[in-house]
Amino acid sequence: MPGRTEKWITTLMEGLDRNLDEGTIAKILEQCGRQCQTQSFIKKARDLYQKSKSTDEFLDRLAEVNKHLHREGDKVYLIYPKCYCSQVNKIPKGRLSGTYCNCSRGWAKALFEGAIGKPVEVIMEKSIINGDDQCKFRIIL
Repeated sequence: MPGRTEKWITTLMEGLDRNLDEGTIAKILEQCGRQCQTQSFIKKARDLYQKSKSTDEFLDRLAEVNKHLHREGDKVYLIYPKCYCSQVNKIPKGRLSGTYCNCSRGWAKALFEGAIGKPVEVIMEKSIINGDDQCKFRIIL
């Protein structure tokens, strides 16, 4: 039997998916994800950026403190082997809409925008909630 939080979140997501377009849902959840990002981690990333001589050096330094940051050629990714979101990672597969992962997009945007001081784009390429084997977010600086 689902707990109250699980039921609340799945009901919320069902309502959003039923009543709003995907772009509006993405904006709402992105804002939520921004609130999960900590100011201390943003400050740490900003300090690394300011001490780096180049974007490449910054990304290398950030990868030392965030093991999920990967580079594939000229592309930058956050890749997670499991869902780390404590709000939903106990919800059984198939019970939650993958649009929820836009929350993680907001978390990543807050981190990189806070570090470099300008807007970034984050594209969700894979999501465990959607049935993929990993969560994969491409970061476009």
